[in-house]
Amino acid sequence: MNPTNVENLETEYKFSQTYYFHTSYLTIEFLDSTTINKVELGTYTNGICNDYKILFDSSAPNFTKVKQKLFEVDDNENYVLTYNKANIENLNEFLDNLFTNGWTEKTFSYKGFDYLIIVEIDKTTHRIELKSDAEQDILLPMDMLSRKINVIWNNLKINSGKRKIRKIKVKPLINNVLQQQ
Repeated sequence: MNPTNVENLETEYKFSQTYYFHTSYLTIEFLDSTTINKVELGTYTNGICNDYKILFDSSAPNFTKVKQKLFEVDDNENYVLTYNKANIENLNEFLDNLFTNGWTEKTFSYKGFDYLIIVEIDKTTHRIELKSDAEQDILLPMDMLSRKINVIWNNLKINSGKRKIRKIKVKPLINNVLQQQ
């Protein structure tokens, strides 16, 4: 499947390309011609990216890490890939898994506010309890406990009438995404 749109973004330090498909996107951020800074996938609705991202992480199982999109700068040495055969094989495995199998996203909301995202990739479940904008700015000691209690409360059976679940199934896109040269 070919992308429906491609977006290029260049700053003083980095260059990125984002490929948009029907409901998903792939962003590759480069530091220079031989170094990838970050590879990110996710979904979008009405032109707005959803609250999570799937990242290539060389230290994670299946090279897959799922995180909430936050205000913070998301630089991590485990996301960086220099151009060599081993890294190309690892990136190919990561992309091939997502592009040939797809993934499922479930977003849980209570009274109109999203509070939980579950992303299922190849029989592995990634759970993200969403942080509020205030938590992203200044993390207070009780924020994590409050978030846990909030998720438990919202998931109780008595709240099922006020809870909504949106499910997006990202279908497989293409085979053999990255060709070795």
